[in-house]
Amino acid sequence: MLKLKRILVPTDFSDFSEQAARYALELATRLEAEEVHCLHVSEIPADLLSTSAYYMTGPSEQFIEQIREESLKSLDAFIAKNLPGVTVRKAFLEGRPFVEIVRYARDNQIDLIVISTHGRSGIKHALFGSVSEQVVRKAPCPVLVVKRDEREFVMP
Repeated sequence: MLKLKRILVPTDFSDFSEQAARYALELATRLEAEEVHCLHVSEIPADLLSTSAYYMTGPSEQFIEQIREESLKSLDAFIAKNLPGVTVRKAFLEGRPFVEIVRYARDNQIDLIVISTHGRSGIKHALFGSVSEQVVRKAPCPVLVVKRDEREFVMP
């Protein structure tokens, strides 16, 4: 039987991430995983990091610390709501989400990543890309991509 000891569920706190967490919880319970890792990656928007002669030369340390504190509170609430009854290791990182997710999976010997997709297509997908798509391409382990719920079957 397949033994998954460590399952990673990255979250951006969206409804899509909650759906992925439900899958991770079910898999962890049924396969008796040792722990579920719940990771949030905070990316400071580039426009806040730009320099200006008239404004501050980047976000203040106080502002960045506030983002960190709010993210950690949100992470705790996400875990309490979506991952009850399993051993959870929480992690908060800063950087580009797909890079940090892949690095975290490698550094922590993750056996499976369960990640959601926001279902972007067309121009939005071209402009924003897909974190889940990049994780699938670079991950050191299998990745389960959880798609958003569809209300009806539509033939492509």
